[in-house]
Amino acid sequence: MSQFFGCIALDAQISISEVAAQMTHSMSFFQGDAIGIYQTDEVFICNKFLLNTPESVNTTSICQNERYVLAATCRIDNRDEIAAKISLEKPHEKSDHEYILAAYTFYQEKCIEHFIGDFSFVVWDKQEQTLFMAKDHLGIKPLFHYCDENYLLFSTSIHTIKSVQGVNLTLDKLYIARELKYFSPTFEDTFFENIKRLKPAHFIKFNYKNKHINEQKYWELSPIDISAFKTEEEIYDELRRLFTEAVVCRTRTKKNIGCQLSGGLDSSAIAVLLSRNIDKNSLHTYSFVLSDKTRPYSEKGIDEQETQNIIIEYAGLKRENHHKIEDFHYEDVFEELEVNNLIMGGYSSTDCIWQDTMFKVGSENNVGYMMSGFPGDECVSNSGSLYYYDYLGNKDWREIFRLIKNGKLSGIKKIGSYFKAKYLGTYNWKFRSIQNQRSLLNPNSEFNKLLQVDKEAFKFYLTFKEYLKREICHPHTCHRTESEGLYAIQNNMETVYPLADIRLIGFVYSIPSKMFAPKNLPRMLFRNICLDILPESVRLQKKYNGAMTLAFAEYWIKKQITSFSQEIIVNKLSLYNLSAIESESQYKFKNAIQMLRIYKVDNMINRNSFG
Repeated sequence: MSQFFGCIALDAQISISEVAAQMTHSMSFFQGDAIGIYQTDEVFICNKFLLNTPESVNTTSICQNERYVLAATCRIDNRDEIAAKISLEKPHEKSDHEYILAAYTFYQEKCIEHFIGDFSFVVWDKQEQTLFMAKDHLGIKPLFHYCDENYLLFSTSIHTIKSVQGVNLTLDKLYIARELKYFSPTFEDTFFENIKRLKPAHFIKFNYKNKHINEQKYWELSPIDISAFKTEEEIYDELRRLFTEAVVCRTRTKKNIGCQLSGGLDSSAIAVLLSRNIDKNSLHTYSFVLSDKTRPYSEKGIDEQETQNIIIEYAGLKRENHHKIEDFHYEDVFEELEVNNLIMGGYSSTDCIWQDTMFKVGSENNVGYMMSGFPGDECVSNSGSLYYYDYLGNKDWREIFRLIKNGKLSGIKKIGSYFKAKYLGTYNWKFRSIQNQRSLLNPNSEFNKLLQVDKEAFKFYLTFKEYLKREICHPHTCHRTESEGLYAIQNNMETVYPLADIRLIGFVYSIPSKMFAPKNLPRMLFRNICLDILPESVRLQKKYNGAMTLAFAEYWIKKQITSFSQEIIVNKLSLYNLSAIESESQYKFKNAIQMLRIYKVDNMINRNSFG
């Protein structure tokens, strides 16, 4: 992964050199391995490279040709296919940056329809004076932009945009209200009204001459033709092949490979596939575990070290390459917030600073790519509990009759719950109840009534496939992967997500819904995929033990609340419900932490004049 940023001056009085200096200085916390710069009187583009792949080592200057200048953060997984399509010379010597530039030169904006991988990039057309900005299908790689009458700014980091003197930044109160209400984030909004995130599967074309901005969506998750696979076993064979390919294509690095090993199904399966396809000496695994210090703070006092040990033994992993993480490396919560503000540029509930210690340890092991099981639950390893929604939403009378015949009372109850959710608005009522308890938004806030009718917050989906599409293509996927990636790159590594591979997701989205149906256990589709991948004791584990991915989370939350106990909150935004943190509900600690984090980041931002 690279970091890039730049500016197009829209006012002749703007000094592009001054803006370039401000943006470059703001990114000094990321050193990278090399830097490339393109600059004229009107345009500045900087790409700071992280040279992780074997062919990237020659990428020491800005990637450009006679007409186009490119800056990118990218990993292209279908290199051979693209090289053949555009007759790329010496493809194995070319970096992924060069692949994108060559494909853009050949296809123009249509090039993004041919890429498989994770990417965000900009292309400046020196001849037509247009800027093209694009982002990958699920929004794995970050890209933010700001535009006013003076300049168009773009960056993989909000902090870099904030650093430019004269930017007119105001806090987005509606965004903060949604956070306080525990509503899902939107795709493009950020902590600031006028800094926007480029949406997944979208591109923007900006014309310097007429200042026109055109945004378009280039991809949407849709069923593919799987008619060539006649039986369920053939489908499972193809799913296993796609899953293995999704893991292997993300191992193209000259450094070591890291893998999060929580003990869950997703990360365990990825670890086993890695052990079968790369040199085990270069594979390092990482697990968050409880210690004698943190265990007393944990409600259930358990983690998943037993399962982790089973996988290490089963896959023949090197014990000395398994790293247990027992605590954060931060001195206190205030140091954490300073880093949070630097890396993320503001506040978000999907901030992943809790992964930062793992990335720090990984950097000491020379890890280039860190693999994660996210976002498995959202699609490939979904619980499947709503599989029958397809029968009812599509009026598949044969399957509805079979559901009643085979399930009897349970089948009737499923049908009843569907129509109850559809017509009485009780869909996700448990989550609605939880969010009501967690709500920190002032009941008298001007936004409270607006958010009460937010149709997207608890939308009912007529079919299981609609629900599945929403889960994997949800803003949370984009926001979390962006955040993890930004923390990882400070430690000279990239985060990669095999279960976000769109080839695998597209196939899963196309299979019959009945293959998702739980059979005594949830997540049966993924459990069946993992036949001969996972040991049976792990593949068929119930996973109801309450263990957390971040084993010591409760300890850190209580440490935070202690650190914050002397803070005096000034409700200058009129958004906070201060009485909520005194609630005796089970969420009181999370309530207090969320409010105080927003408040503290808000104060730091204003104190630094958004710098």
